Amino acid sequence: MCENYERRSLRGQDFSGLDLTRSNFQNCDLTGANFTGTTLIGADFSGAILRVTNFQGANLSHARMIRVDCCFADFSQATLRHANLCESNFSHAQFQEANLGGSALCETTFYQAILSDAWIRGANFFQADLRHAVFIGADLKGAKLEGADLTRSNFAEATLERVNLSFACLESATLRSANLQNAYLREANLKGTDLRDARMYEANFRRALLDEANLACAFLAGADFKNARLSRANLTSAELQGAYLKLANLQEAILDRANLRRAKLYGANLYRASLIGTILENANLCFVQLSRAKLHKAILEGAELEGADGFKVEMAGACLSRANLNTAKLWGADLTDTVMRGADFSNANLSRADLSRSMMRGANFTGATLNGAKLVAAIATRSSLNDSTFHEADLTEIKLNRAYLSGASFENAILTNAQLSGAAMLRTHFKDASLRGARLNRTYLSYSDFTAAMLNNANLLASTLVGVTWQSAIVQQVRFGGNQGLSNSQRRFLEQHGASFRTEPVDRALLPTIEVLDGLQSDLSDRLSDLDDACEKLRKTVTKLKISCEMLTRQGRFDRLNGIQKQIERIEQVCDRVATDSETYQSKIFALTELEIDQSFDQSDIIIELLDGIQANNLQLHQLTREAFEQIRRNNLGDEDSIIDLEERSNEIDLNVDSIQDND
Repeated sequence: MCENYERRSLRGQDFSGLDLTRSNFQNCDLTGANFTGTTLIGADFSGAILRVTNFQGANLSHARMIRVDCCFADFSQATLRHANLCESNFSHAQFQEANLGGSALCETTFYQAILSDAWIRGANFFQADLRHAVFIGADLKGAKLEGADLTRSNFAEATLERVNLSFACLESATLRSANLQNAYLREANLKGTDLRDARMYEANFRRALLDEANLACAFLAGADFKNARLSRANLTSAELQGAYLKLANLQEAILDRANLRRAKLYGANLYRASLIGTILENANLCFVQLSRAKLHKAILEGAELEGADGFKVEMAGACLSRANLNTAKLWGADLTDTVMRGADFSNANLSRADLSRSMMRGANFTGATLNGAKLVAAIATRSSLNDSTFHEADLTEIKLNRAYLSGASFENAILTNAQLSGAAMLRTHFKDASLRGARLNRTYLSYSDFTAAMLNNANLLASTLVGVTWQSAIVQQVRFGGNQGLSNSQRRFLEQHGASFRTEPVDRALLPTIEVLDGLQSDLSDRLSDLDDACEKLRKTVTKLKISCEMLTRQGRFDRLNGIQKQIERIEQVCDRVATDSETYQSKIFALTELEIDQSFDQSDIIIELLDGIQANNLQLHQLTREAFEQIRRNNLGDEDSIIDLEERSNEIDLNVDSIQDND
């Protein structure tokens, strides 16, 4: 029934249960009026005063309530679907279990309003004032809250799936256990917000402010935090698998026991952040700031940390197996008891770092700087440390058996009781180093420099010593024997300074006793096995590069295809050549045991030739592998379409509310 009450004073009137469809209440004073259970479909209340008015259970679908004063009004269980409530004041109003689906609430004030368990899907709260409002258990799926002020509002257990909260202010708000899956919060202010246990899969937080926010145990898999600020945020035990945190600011953030497997943190700032026990397996941490961060017992297996800045980072007990730390800056880092099998530290700076008791088997430290570092009791068997520097480093009791140390410098280093049996140390520098009690038996030390080195009680049995410099070396009780390449004059010098020669060099009668040839063949075979492994690893990158080519083709990025295809051709050519060289090396190694050995025969030239060839091929394979993975990483970083970005799909947020089922 359509009635016209325009501009009347109807304070305290009782309209309960009436049918007032499309009635006109414009500019009326309805303070304290009663509309309980009233049908007001399409009614117009624009400009009316509705303070303390009771609309419980009323039907206000499609009603117009523009610029009305509804302070302390009660809309509990009322229906306001597709109503227009713009620019109105609903401060302290009650909307428990109300239905506001698809309503227009632009620039409306809901200060301290109660909307618990309300159904508000697809509503438009553009620039609305929702400070201290309560939305506990409310369903706002697909709602628009762009630029809205939700300071200290409460959305605990609310459904905010695919909600648009860009530029909104949620400072100190409560969203505990809320559902924000695919929500859009670009440049939103969530400082100090409580998001514990919230479900935010693939949500967009680009450039959002989350300083001091609490995201403990939150579900953030695939979420986008590019350029977001999360200083001092709490992300303890958060699920961030595959999250996109490129250039995010996480200074002093707490990420203990969080799951960041395959997350992208390229260039992120983690200064003084806590990542104790955090899972970062296969994560991208290239060029991140990790200075003074805590990563005790963190899992970084297969992670990319190229160029990372880890000044005094604490990583004791962490797992870095197969991680890439090429050119990383880890000055003064705590890497005690870490596991870094097969990790790549090539050209990294680990000066003053502590790697004591770390497991470094098969790791690559080529060209790394470890001046003043501590590697006490570390295990680095079969690792590559070619051209690295260890000036004044402490390597007491380190295990470097069959390691690659050619061109390395150990000036003034401490290698007391170090185990270097079978190591390849061509042109290695030990000037002023302490090798007291070191085991250097069956090592390849040709052209190395032991000037003024301390070698008391060291073991150099069966070592290859072509062109070694012994000037001023201290060799009391050093054991020699079965050595190749040691000249008579050098032997006399060593004997005069207290060295002990138990066997004659290359004495055929004694070779079986000290098993020189067997040892040489075993050592060289191990190095050849390392070469084959490196070749196989490089071949696997070809598959990944071909996948990158397919991705670039789909994206139409043809400008990069030609370069990658040439890179693939080069890798395949090198792998084929190395496979041929490997067969040649194997034949030469086998031939060593077949040669007739006499007093005048010296195998050192053959051994050095084999070592140099295998090492040169190994270095080339490692370099090509790094280049391939760098290309793959660049392609993945450029694949912005693979990152969930609701900015490109913001139009989808405008849902057809009538098509949404209540049980959706």
